[in-house]
Amino acid sequence: MARISWKEKKKNKEVLEEIGLKHTELLKTIKTRQLAYYGHIRRHQSLQKSITEGKINGKRQRGRKRKSWLGNIEETTTRRINECCEVALNREEWRRTIASNLWQETEQW
Repeated sequence: MARISWKEKKKNKEVLEEIGLKHTELLKTIKTRQLAYYGHIRRHQSLQKSITEGKINGKRQRGRKRKSWLGNIEETTTRRINECCEVALNREEWRRTIASNLWQETEQW
């Protein structure tokens, strides 16, 4: 965003102060883009759609399960993924969903 090189070895807090953003604003931007991209994938027939819907065969590794991308979508929207799939097919309704969820989160922060 600010074209700051990783070679400068600045801390995240310093970069955010330099840009003039708060941590919560950055999270809101990330979640908005994530949800918008999910809606885009759901509406198109593509390899990306197949990958996000698919399961990988084989054994899973030991330890705690990794957080899935679809799990993040569920957590952000507070809806089951099946509901999100249906809503995302209607572009206008999906946009309203994104806006309402982010409005609720802003009030909580």
